[in-house]
Amino acid sequence: MSILGLSITDTKPVIHGAGFWIRVLARLLDFAYGYLVALVAGTVGAIALAILQALSIVEPGWNRGISEGQILLWVGSMVGGLCYQTLCEGLCGASLGKIVCGLRVLSEDCSPCDLKQAFIRSLAYYFDGLVFGIVGYFEMTKTVMEQRHGDRWARTVVVRSSQVPPASKRSALWFVVAIGVGSGTWGVFLLAIIIGLGFTA
Repeated sequence: MSILGLSITDTKPVIHGAGFWIRVLARLLDFAYGYLVALVAGTVGAIALAILQALSIVEPGWNRGISEGQILLWVGSMVGGLCYQTLCEGLCGASLGKIVCGLRVLSEDCSPCDLKQAFIRSLAYYFDGLVFGIVGYFEMTKTVMEQRHGDRWARTVVVRSSQVPPASKRSALWFVVAIGVGSGTWGVFLLAIIIGLGFTA
């Protein structure tokens, strides 16, 4: 018997998780979106520093400080991405990539994923993503829920949006708010680092 895409055995639901490759596609879309966020933050940062230079607040050559701070920018992008994923999944159950691919993150009991769970699974991604995702892939093959390590530790599961129970569905407004807050946090974080590096030149 099947209800909302959940197999029922002895009244206990067994959740069928979304597969590996659709989740890879969702992550790649998030990477592309992250590049766009970084491009906007970089452009705004450069304009801000140019204005500050014109006001004699920043010394000429600030671009050299940014060039020498690539490692800090890389780390900052990872932290910003972690914040983005946590806020999006914790507030509406999906990042932009997952929304496009029709995926949602739920708790194992099919209730909405909360911020704590979203943070745990998003942080664990940096472990699951090792060796081009093979670490997470082999963990996902162990059960029909297809949980990577991060999902097991956070007690979450990624499902198709059609499988989300009505009580756990979020409104379109929630998706807009979550993506906006997540993207804004990521962008502002990168912008702060860029401007900070400009002052160190």
